[in-house]
Amino acid sequence: MFAKLSLWFALLSATTAMAAQDFLLGVNYSELIPTGSVTTPNTPFQVGAGTDSQGAVYLLVNGNLVAQSIANVSYLMKLTPAGDRVVYQNALAFQAAFMAVDPAGNVYLAGSDFVQKLGADGATVLYTTTIGQNLTPTGLAADTTGRAYVTGWSSGSGFQTTPGALQQTPPSSAGGQDAFVVRLKPSGAIDYATYLGGGSQAQPAGIAVDAAGSAYITGFAFSANFPVTAGAYLAASGIPNSGASFLVRLSPDGSTPIYSTFTDAQDDHAIAVAVDSADNAVVLLSNAAYSASVVLRFNPQGTTQLFSTSLPASHPDGLAVDAAGNTYLASPTGANYPVKNSLAACDANGSSALTVLDGNGNVLQATYIPGSQGYSSPPAVGLGVNSTVYVVASPTASYAPTRQLAGSQPGVLFLTSFAQGAKAQVVPLACLGNAASYDSTGIAGGEMVSLFGQSLGPANGVQPQVDVQTGLPKQLGGVDVTFNGIAAPLLYVQGGQVNAIAPWSLQTSQTVQVCVVYNSAASNCLERTVVAADPGVFTVDGSNAAALNQDGSLNSASNPAQVGSTVTVFATGLGAIDPPQTDGAIVDLPLPANVLPVQVFWRGPTFFGLFPMNLAVNYAGPAPYEAAGVSQIDFVVQNSADEPLYLVVGFAPADVGGAYSAGFQVYIAQQ
Repeated sequence: MFAKLSLWFALLSATTAMAAQDFLLGVNYSELIPTGSVTTPNTPFQVGAGTDSQGAVYLLVNGNLVAQSIANVSYLMKLTPAGDRVVYQNALAFQAAFMAVDPAGNVYLAGSDFVQKLGADGATVLYTTTIGQNLTPTGLAADTTGRAYVTGWSSGSGFQTTPGALQQTPPSSAGGQDAFVVRLKPSGAIDYATYLGGGSQAQPAGIAVDAAGSAYITGFAFSANFPVTAGAYLAASGIPNSGASFLVRLSPDGSTPIYSTFTDAQDDHAIAVAVDSADNAVVLLSNAAYSASVVLRFNPQGTTQLFSTSLPASHPDGLAVDAAGNTYLASPTGANYPVKNSLAACDANGSSALTVLDGNGNVLQATYIPGSQGYSSPPAVGLGVNSTVYVVASPTASYAPTRQLAGSQPGVLFLTSFAQGAKAQVVPLACLGNAASYDSTGIAGGEMVSLFGQSLGPANGVQPQVDVQTGLPKQLGGVDVTFNGIAAPLLYVQGGQVNAIAPWSLQTSQTVQVCVVYNSAASNCLERTVVAADPGVFTVDGSNAAALNQDGSLNSASNPAQVGSTVTVFATGLGAIDPPQTDGAIVDLPLPANVLPVQVFWRGPTFFGLFPMNLAVNYAGPAPYEAAGVSQIDFVVQNSADEPLYLVVGFAPADVGGAYSAGFQVYIAQQ
């Protein structure tokens, strides 16, 4: 029994419209960072960025000395305000997890169990203060008076609180991961030290400080009994068995909470916190799959959420707020990032992006960072004088710096300075990817693709009137899309997003130029390599498939599939079909067949650990009565565990990552 689902209407959604404020960052300069012999063959760099009152730029880089087989090496660098000269570059005697800089240029470093303060030369140790034992720092901040604030979690009994502090006994009776907050005086003496939490484990994720010396801590509480204050924005997490993210503002002496609240009713994880000049706190959250982010802003009393802005930012990291209340977010991300005035197109292997939000959560600008890789190292962001933005990222092979910094070498890290009034050349076509997975590494013939940018089509989205006899149109709403000059069938057109189907005539390994023309105005073109298959499974939220249960009902958490029943998912990018179909054709009976074999796996437990387990596939081929390029896969679910599934095209390796594959999940009833 074949299932019918109009995918291009139900699953291919347009990007969100954005506010039209007059705001445009351009690139001041871009340069490689002189990291010496520090490199990282298998693990990402850990990078921190900061500035002082004069605009000097400070960078903390953690990597490996591969030649000497030394891991976890930390370097501290200071650059001039213009970024054109290295003031100092010092190797640290320990691995520094976090860095903070005060206005005078003193640098604070958090290591395991201690905080160290360095003077203006980056080498003179002003103090090293042990704050406990068996501590893991997760955030560090410094205020204008030279006080340092550190948060993290303790394991065991190695943390000593101070008299009068908010919580003087561990919240977790089982000796688990207990959150702590410590403030140090400019001399390094402990000002206050307190636990933070309820009768359960909690993990802070970041700390910030306001002008009065109040610390703001965000993190994740593992159950719903994290203490909240009266009148708080959200008194209950809404997910009592899973926990939720929290935000706490402490009094300057650390004795009382000015407020304590949960941030949202979802299973989102706090990543970072920043505070503006009006004492509004901005919190960055990531969903559990690290595929999307939410930026929240709270009033100084913690009673009101001022805005909530969702972004498809993967593995978010850098967060900062300027004096005007604008929020800056740096993150690795994929093809579906809702850009605005992007200064670059995305890389085929993913890129990092910089997004600026105003005080109401509207997007002022969202741009791919020119020359950046997406996931090699999470980008770091720092703010200088006059809201100059500094972003550290990993370069692509084609990265071209605007200038050379003495001692730098290719292929490691680079620093980009952004500012209003700097050179800004905006690209209309910013990225493209598989319409289901948003993977941007390649294109297969017949694959549904989504193209993202601005001014690509009409302001209001246009869908085609589909004619079964003639198929999908190749011009829609004044928009044409071409692949090496071949017109592509169109599924949806709008200024920020265009959905098309790659021509079937594309040949594996050839390079293809993808271009858009709207009302005779041509965009820039993006170059990609043609592959035999580029599978993506259509989902409802980035991970859970838009699946149908055996009875035809929509698969969901409240309507899971039964073990042993057949589930239907839909995909695109599965490669050639036989007999071939014309571009834009609607598949009819008799059905063509996929040329490459299709299998579905899950990683099941064996004597040797988790190993790919083949699921029975009843049908895998073109979806009937849908556009050619949409595939339907009917398979029998066997695992009741909450494990990812993998759609594999071509062959079945020992590990599913070795083939053309796509991961997804469906809801399965627990046995």
